[in-house]
Amino acid sequence: MKPLKICILWHQHQPYYRKRNFFILPWVRFHSVKDYLDLPLLLDEFPNVQQTFNIVPSLLLQIAEYTTENVQDRIQILSQKTPAELSFEEKEEILNQFFVCNYENLIQPNARFLELYRKAKASQNPIEQFNENDWRDLQVWYNLAWIGQISRQRPQFRRFFNKGANFSESEKQILLELHLETMQEIVPVLKRLQNLGQIELSVSPFFHPILPLLCNSIIASIGLPNINLMEPTFSYPQDARLQISKGKEYFTKFFEKEPLGIWPSEGSLSEDVLQMLIEENFHWTATDSLLLFKTINIQKPTIKYFPFKYSTNKGEIFVFFRDSQLSDAIGFTYQRWNPIDATNDMINRLASIRENIVNDFGEESLEYACVPIILDGENCWEFYRENGLPFLRGLFSRFESENWIETHIYSDIIKFVHEDYPYTLNTIFPGSWINANFSTWIGQPEKQLAWQWLAKVRALIEQHKENHQKYTDAMEIALIAEGSDWFWWYGDDNIAPNKDDFDVLYRFYLQSIYEILGEELPEELNSPLGKELRIQTLIPPSKRIHESNYSNISEEFGWGKYNAKSAISTMHSGKELLKEIFFGNTNSMLLIALSFAGKYSGNDFIEIVIQKPTDIRFEIRENQIIVKSDQNKPLRQILTKTNGQVIIGVSLETLFGRKDVAEGFVEFFVRTNFENTEQIFPTNGLITFVIL
Repeated sequence: MKPLKICILWHQHQPYYRKRNFFILPWVRFHSVKDYLDLPLLLDEFPNVQQTFNIVPSLLLQIAEYTTENVQDRIQILSQKTPAELSFEEKEEILNQFFVCNYENLIQPNARFLELYRKAKASQNPIEQFNENDWRDLQVWYNLAWIGQISRQRPQFRRFFNKGANFSESEKQILLELHLETMQEIVPVLKRLQNLGQIELSVSPFFHPILPLLCNSIIASIGLPNINLMEPTFSYPQDARLQISKGKEYFTKFFEKEPLGIWPSEGSLSEDVLQMLIEENFHWTATDSLLLFKTINIQKPTIKYFPFKYSTNKGEIFVFFRDSQLSDAIGFTYQRWNPIDATNDMINRLASIRENIVNDFGEESLEYACVPIILDGENCWEFYRENGLPFLRGLFSRFESENWIETHIYSDIIKFVHEDYPYTLNTIFPGSWINANFSTWIGQPEKQLAWQWLAKVRALIEQHKENHQKYTDAMEIALIAEGSDWFWWYGDDNIAPNKDDFDVLYRFYLQSIYEILGEELPEELNSPLGKELRIQTLIPPSKRIHESNYSNISEEFGWGKYNAKSAISTMHSGKELLKEIFFGNTNSMLLIALSFAGKYSGNDFIEIVIQKPTDIRFEIRENQIIVKSDQNKPLRQILTKTNGQVIIGVSLETLFGRKDVAEGFVEFFVRTNFENTEQIFPTNGLITFVIL
């Protein structure tokens, strides 16, 4: 029996967070100690499992700046100070920033971290409530909680977890040094596994730009025919080529071997981009299967499991097409599953895929068919118990034990392709791995405004081309400003606690270019771009809702509102069910209302989880609402459901154990399972608000 070939690619990416001499966000460091070392180290337990790691050069650059240039992030700087040195403003910053992580998996399991979280939330003046020991323990725990599940078993980390509280200044400084030592291990471990032949290392363009939009932003209108792009549009294909070549060169400096494969940022491809990849001598690339379906007339969906040879007069490159359902299952669906059930589900899905390929193309086709599973290598694990380690161990164990499954690196797959291979392309539909278009980066006015400014600045740079030093220095910054993440966070479709920092950084880079060129800075770049275009993400309740008026769901009647356009994960699946989450209270009831962006049916469901002050869950399906509670007393709930919205109500007496509730904190999150994709709303799965 011929085995089914599986190719897993973990895309490891962080945008460039440096502003002058520090990083404004800590995510390179935190994901390094939690994910970037642990994920490859896990493979030492499973020597027969092969995988591909895609490394973005902007991530490598920042790891090097942390470990060799002593560039620090803002969290490090705040963590290093003694409690006595902290100003009032710095203490406020710590309370705002040092709980920005997944509550369920990083805060709640750690008793002292949870104690500090509750202390900060329970008081109207937490700064006055925290003593020096509290501040120091919080500094330690925010850095300690991010240590990966494999790394934390090392004695030097284990002693911190065993101690748990009352840390000394020396211990705090040693922990921060251990972070840097862990970061220094990442490249050597990846090189070792590459030399063993167990992994392949591929690359992305240097600062993770959307390559087709760099070539010509007008290409967005193919997938978005109704888009009205602002002038001037962006068209600098030479920048796309530079991002590719510089990325490849920088990658090779670290790993001493040229990459054969490239994951184009966000899976974004076009004919111009494929031509560049061929000219840069890449052997393979990948994107989402929806681009294949939009390119060719699909007779059998299983055709996506064959790499397609794209040929021009300058050469050829193989294109792999990601199985979005399997990739999203790991990225979204399995987060709250029992690890054994999740593993069994994945294996069953793969068995079904093998059967379908054989039925459609015959068993011989398994010689060069493969199932590409491609997803971010860091973002989803924060939402798994134990950082996903039980699930991954179970899955990799099955990969090794099942004789009908083989894991491969992508470069090996194309070696199986024979000369008269039938799966070829001479064109491709331009798009990304999200909905086969570029909406996430240019589809809203605020995003287009950011592109408009980039086009203006880029044209200004060209005017200084005769001054080699100015031109070179300005172009180095322009390449950073071309990164995809700045445009991702503009608009209202993606939400995170540090969203505004991306606008700050983007404008900083544009401002720096004006400074380098000696040009007068436009006043518009001193304020957030598109401020007047923004939808407020979170509007708190303004007053008590009248008992007889609760069905009028509007801020006018006192409701608070969360704009639930997306889940917190940056691995956006493009499948949205919720539009808005409303919340508030009457004299006697907590109210939560949901309005929908799409219709749900079948296995789709919504779960409202009230975590504090007591645990109550509501599961909402197509034809029923199920209440789950350990409370002995009646909930006295309001349960109404129409085609467009649901209203849930719980008595304040049930929540707080008393009738005379003047104010209090309620924590809840909303989880949806829509078209086999799980999303959690809102940011960090948590809303906290005061009963008025």
